[in-house]
Amino acid sequence: MIRVRKSVSQPHSLSSTKAYDGEDVKRQLDTDQYNKCYLCERVCGTDFLVEHLRSQENYPRLIQSWDNLLLGCSYCNGKKSDAYDNILNPLTVNVEDEIEQRIDLLNKQSLFVAVSDDDAHRKTVELLSRLHNGTKHLRNTKEEHFIEYIIAVVNDFRTVIQTYQSQQNPQTEKAVREELGADKELLGFKYWIIKDNPELYAVFGNDMVWNKQQPPPNS
Repeated sequence: MIRVRKSVSQPHSLSSTKAYDGEDVKRQLDTDQYNKCYLCERVCGTDFLVEHLRSQENYPRLIQSWDNLLLGCSYCNGKKSDAYDNILNPLTVNVEDEIEQRIDLLNKQSLFVAVSDDDAHRKTVELLSRLHNGTKHLRNTKEEHFIEYIIAVVNDFRTVIQTYQSQQNPQTEKAVREELGADKELLGFKYWIIKDNPELYAVFGNDMVWNKQQPPPNS
């Protein structure tokens, strides 16, 4: 999970209809988020929903608020309930800096560690752990497929990194940068692989700021 950049101008249907999921809303979120779920960072394809960051049940006044709408997949939507209204807001917070995100390959677990101990950070870690690691001792079928996919993508990225480290040249450097592109999946995990290695961070650190709030000119 990382920060999300979204268009400032809201789609017309939010002010002209009672719907929150009009085609213009779907299309704009799909474009802004590169068709990726804001929680798991997987490409949704056709399996996407207009998700409310703050739930409809607890925040009825925000049902049509553009600042409360994000693109999510059905898997994450099915696991996120109104108990997780107070997670970090990815539209205003650099989640990838606030939550350490790593994979324990041996135990097939995603590991999330918050840099602060407040309710929003704790809830975010709890939700991400629920999505990645399941809610019971044994994962159900969907949860097992989910973690297997996550591990496969992360392992592919590690292979690209290892190739760069053994053959440092413009081609292998370009391959790493491409994997850090805005349209790529699981950037939160990829960023922390880079951050954990000072040599890699020195080369690729600037490839991990595209979604962050930029300071105003002459600030």
